[in-house]
Amino acid sequence: MYRKIFRLALPNIISNITVPLLTLVDLGLAGRMGASSTIGAVSVAVGVVNFVVWLFAFLRMGSTGFTAQAYGRSDVRDICLQLTRGLFFAVAGGFLIILLRPVLYDLSGLISAGRQEISDQALDYLRVAFLGAPAALSLYVLNGWFIGMQNTRVIMAVAILQNLINIGLSVAFVVRFHFGVGGLALGTVLAQYSAVFMLLVAGVLKYRRILRFIRWQDMFSTHRIRQYLRISVDLIIRTGLLSCVTLFFTYAGTKIGTDAVAANALLMQLFTIFSYFLDGFAFAGEALTGRFIGEKKYDMLRQTVKNIFVIGWIMSFITTVLYFLFPQGLLYLLTDEQEVIDYALHYAHWAALIPLCGFAAFLWDGIFVGATHSRAMRLTMIAGVTAFFVIYCSASVFGFLAESGLTILWIAFLSYLLIRSLMGWYMGHKIVNK
Repeated sequence: MYRKIFRLALPNIISNITVPLLTLVDLGLAGRMGASSTIGAVSVAVGVVNFVVWLFAFLRMGSTGFTAQAYGRSDVRDICLQLTRGLFFAVAGGFLIILLRPVLYDLSGLISAGRQEISDQALDYLRVAFLGAPAALSLYVLNGWFIGMQNTRVIMAVAILQNLINIGLSVAFVVRFHFGVGGLALGTVLAQYSAVFMLLVAGVLKYRRILRFIRWQDMFSTHRIRQYLRISVDLIIRTGLLSCVTLFFTYAGTKIGTDAVAANALLMQLFTIFSYFLDGFAFAGEALTGRFIGEKKYDMLRQTVKNIFVIGWIMSFITTVLYFLFPQGLLYLLTDEQEVIDYALHYAHWAALIPLCGFAAFLWDGIFVGATHSRAMRLTMIAGVTAFFVIYCSASVFGFLAESGLTILWIAFLSYLLIRSLMGWYMGHKIVNK
């Protein structure tokens, strides 16, 4: 079983490694534009884009779970349905985002807490970034579909090429053509459309025999649409709440100061780096859980869950130790702004606890996606978000934010991850042992 897990996880991990590299380049380019406010602006703008795009994350998760189960049943018509229906909703949702851009721009001013030097640059980024929405949502569907088909190698190859294209274009637009933060966004958008094209070509070449069974009329089956929408609503709620925490984390940092939001942006990259490693195993859990449920091999399902959590525990422990021992070296990889690094080091120990508090939340999400148990994902997220805001708001009421605002923010965030993990164990135990 470990071999099957690593066969699916390693390509995702390899491709994910290039994503932090892309973030390092973007933050590095932003950090060398002359002020810490530029790092904060990119953080705010990326937060807004992620908030909007993550609302459609149900496209990837639903595509993975349904496709993996159809793969386990060897149901080729349903496999084709998941691809065509997902792409239809992705393109429609992407153009809706483009139409709503004037409304969405206001989010950058809200999150930056009225700091003009941050909001102006963030708006420059957003004007370009939202043009990539159809491609970004289509990538959700295509990546989810390939994971459900137990094929992560294609995703790895395309993701690596996408990120290399992104890095090359971003460097060219910023360093050579001096496009500023808008150049960073343009590099991302062009790379996204390139990736969609590559995945479509790969899908047609590898699965042309299966894709012969596409039946467009299946997309309009009332029963299938109801089932899809039921799960989608749960996932939209879950993703919206997750995005609220992420955005509020940035917003609360801006209320403290420009250096605080820049420091938080750097420290959250430690969280991101860890999550991209662990996501490889969560994606393997999605694919194998859906497959074994489709094949009705429940003993194999339980063995998969057990082995994935053994791997997750080992990874989280090692990562926490590394983050505690080498925070300064890691932060120097992200920026050369000494003032921001010194500020961030005061709070690096909180970021180091993220792996231990959050690894189970990531892995259970993967199991729930493969099992298409969207209700469990919604409930665990509601519990975690409630803990986050109860802690932060209570500290505000009792006046602790004035002296320890950033510490309280990190305690609330770690509590949010820990509650999600504990709720995941409770909900997951009931599902896996049915």
